[in-house]
Amino acid sequence: MKRTLLTFTAALLLGSSASAKTEVTFLYGIGGELGKAVESMVKDFNDSQSDVLVRTEFGNNYEGVVQKALAGIAAGQPAADILHLEVSYVPRLANAGALLNVRGLPGFQQSFDAFWPVFKAQVSRPDKAVYSMPWNNSNPVMYFNPDLLKKAGLKVPPRTYPELREAARKIKAATGVPAIALSSFPWVLEGAVWSNNGDMIKNGRLALDQPAAREVITMWAGFFQDGTAVLQSPTSNADFAAGKIAMIMNSVATRPSYKASLPFKFGTAPLPYFKKPVVPVGGATLAISKNIPVERQQAAWAFINWLAQPAQQFKWVKMSNYVPITRTTAQLPSFRQYIATERGLEVGIQQLPYARPRPSTSGYVQGTQEIIKSLDKIFVQNAPIDATLKDLVDRTAPLFTDTK
Repeated sequence: MKRTLLTFTAALLLGSSASAKTEVTFLYGIGGELGKAVESMVKDFNDSQSDVLVRTEFGNNYEGVVQKALAGIAAGQPAADILHLEVSYVPRLANAGALLNVRGLPGFQQSFDAFWPVFKAQVSRPDKAVYSMPWNNSNPVMYFNPDLLKKAGLKVPPRTYPELREAARKIKAATGVPAIALSSFPWVLEGAVWSNNGDMIKNGRLALDQPAAREVITMWAGFFQDGTAVLQSPTSNADFAAGKIAMIMNSVATRPSYKASLPFKFGTAPLPYFKKPVVPVGGATLAISKNIPVERQQAAWAFINWLAQPAQQFKWVKMSNYVPITRTTAQLPSFRQYIATERGLEVGIQQLPYARPRPSTSGYVQGTQEIIKSLDKIFVQNAPIDATLKDLVDRTAPLFTDTK
């Protein structure tokens, strides 16, 4: 009897062990309606799995995720198994030895090959290592108030920056409100400079004092000088909703919040350009912490791969309006039917063939705040353009001594 009881107990223990799920933590950095979408995707994954369970933790924003990750490095304990990282933060954590190179994981190449070329370029490091995989990715588009454009006699939104310059004057004259909100955060500026055959970084330093970039910044400064532009700020979306701004350039993922909050039917147009269309991509990627047990690495990888599958991507895009990271998703008949249901849904996807990754060198990431300060001086304080840009390039030069 004793032997039978022991055998029965052992069988229960073995059965319990066999059915136990591998739990992994997912530290993510987007909130609001997008955060709800994240939780929905995680629930779907957990409901579909018999051996993996993902537990979520909200990091407040991308910076919050990075700060927790850095604190984990300092403590010798990863902050989470899966880290939701804005792409510019990945090199910093990878250089610290905190991220797993996923290139060697089972099925990597098949998953990687399905991504749009811009996203493959975005996550590939110079040594060919891949420390994160694309997930919620975006590009900027131009949202506009059709009524204000109509009052200015404009039937279609401007396509190029010279057209935007002329349209802005007409809008201001006809409506009395600034035509556009422009940002000193360099995301949209990157696309404008590239479209003018310029560079953000060249020869190991910022290139914003070079002719192509200087031409862009000079034109933008002109908008502020004649009152046809205002500096984009936390109140800009509210001003757009109130009809105090006619146009604003923002992420495709802003669309759901605009649909929920704007009292008018807004329009969506491609990002303006100079000589040729070019847009930067943004958003975030998913990384796996290096110093965790192998079984948790494998479970984390299963989750990341699941999110990239066409069915999951389709659901995610419908909830978030991020662009699909794989060409397979974009080619689904059901997806094509979906984007045909509403004008403007297609713009972000149509821009992907001429999209480029944002600069992600440590010098550029560290120097972004200096770029913002200098552009603020030019746009708001009317500081001399040439001298301010030269000072910016000289001031940030020491940051580019490490170009990893």
